[in-house]
Amino acid sequence: MTTYAHDPVASTIVACWPTGDGAVACRAARVPKALDHSLARRTAKALSALSTHLWATYADQAAHELDPAALAAAVRHPNQPVGDLLRVMEDGCAETAHLLGRIVARAPGRAFRDAVVADVLAETDAVLAADDGVLTGRSAQAVVHPRYDAPAEQLVLAHALLHDDPLGPPAIVTSVEPNPAAVATLRWLRASAALVAERVGHTVPDVVALAEAIGHEDLAVTRHVLCVLAGTGEEEVVLDLLQEAVLARQGWFVVCPEHAPDPERGHRAVSTVLDPLDPASSLLDGLVRGLHGCFRVWLDDVVARETPGTEPRAAGAARTAALRLRYADEVRRSVRAGR
Repeated sequence: MTTYAHDPVASTIVACWPTGDGAVACRAARVPKALDHSLARRTAKALSALSTHLWATYADQAAHELDPAALAAAVRHPNQPVGDLLRVMEDGCAETAHLLGRIVARAPGRAFRDAVVADVLAETDAVLAADDGVLTGRSAQAVVHPRYDAPAEQLVLAHALLHDDPLGPPAIVTSVEPNPAAVATLRWLRASAALVAERVGHTVPDVVALAEAIGHEDLAVTRHVLCVLAGTGEEEVVLDLLQEAVLARQGWFVVCPEHAPDPERGHRAVSTVLDPLDPASSLLDGLVRGLHGCFRVWLDDVVARETPGTEPRAAGAARTAALRLRYADEVRRSVRAGR
């Protein structure tokens, strides 16, 4: 979602939205000097709430039901109290637009309201563009809103990016919807792990353990998808992991770091290896870290066999780059072989 804030020094409402590799900010509206700061903050709060509703429709694959003109009209001509009565819209998105309209109606002149309406339309257009698979500009924040399907065209794009760079190019987290990006990355991770396991003569779980030891890091996501969920289809794995994290974020179950409760007492243990507050990014980051972990294990083995006594991390930039290209070719063959 786009988060809005009031900058009292610059007298502006600032919009900030996430992308796969950071956040982008821009000025949404100039605040009239005569407008009380509390009303400016309430405007920012209402804009943030409206953005939450808009991107929820995207995540729920209901963006086609949005009516940009109706939302703009609600901001321009909101329902106003008649005596003690106020008409409340059943739809949360529409009601938030009316609330926003009632707030900006208290601002002097028309410029502030017009700027707010323009931003509402820009946000709605971004959601609709993302729904069509266009992830540029403001629509790029779609990469942090997981959906429950993996469109074929997005899968093709993700596989093409990974074919160009089997270690996970930056564009995989900025240019592809999170579900297909994760599905494709998991496919390449499994092929990489199978390749490395065959080369070093160990099992896939051993490869994960070696990668953790070499990199001095906890590859929880990689370990879970390669060991616990081995044999389960990529799309099913990704969907289940994202659903668990989303349910945890919505409060359907509590993520507890302590020992699971005793199931014999009527408790059901549910866990997630993802960050419930940012499931899409944490899943993709975990998978990409797994790709790099597999390469580290492969690199150690190749250097140990071909140049005994040489420290892999002291092989030199040129040698490491050449080995990286060689590894990428081997991973591509592994993927083509259907490992």
